Amino acid sequence: MTATLGTVLVVEDDESLRRILGHYLRGHGIGAAEAASAEDAAQILEDGLRPELIVLDINLPGDNGWDLLRGSAFANAGRPPVVIASALPVSPKRLAEFGIAGYLPKPFPVETLVATIERLLNPGKDAEDS
Repeated sequence: MTATLGTVLVVEDDESLRRILGHYLRGHGIGAAEAASAEDAAQILEDGLRPELIVLDINLPGDNGWDLLRGSAFANAGRPPVVIASALPVSPKRLAEFGIAGYLPKPFPVETLVATIERLLNPGKDAEDS
């Protein structure tokens, strides 16, 4: 794949996982920005990044992922779709409350993340291919 699908903001406090995900996404033609905390992610959004999608860990140091979703930086960025990637279970009610586009319980294969992102960024692609 040569065309970039857009930029994804990966918010993950585990540095090695964050770097692996960012590297893997970029290798699949998906732009990736990385943040180690909700506060870092908010600053990146306030600095003008407008990602097409956010991959968000919920259990972060300091503010958690839900705090980011409640904040003005997320709202000002246009409330892009969010895929929750969490080692902790998240109730379907909570996912619906925040309008979450996808949920991946950790650990997950990186191929599943890429497939989820591609599906969300190219919603009509499968129908066009068949």
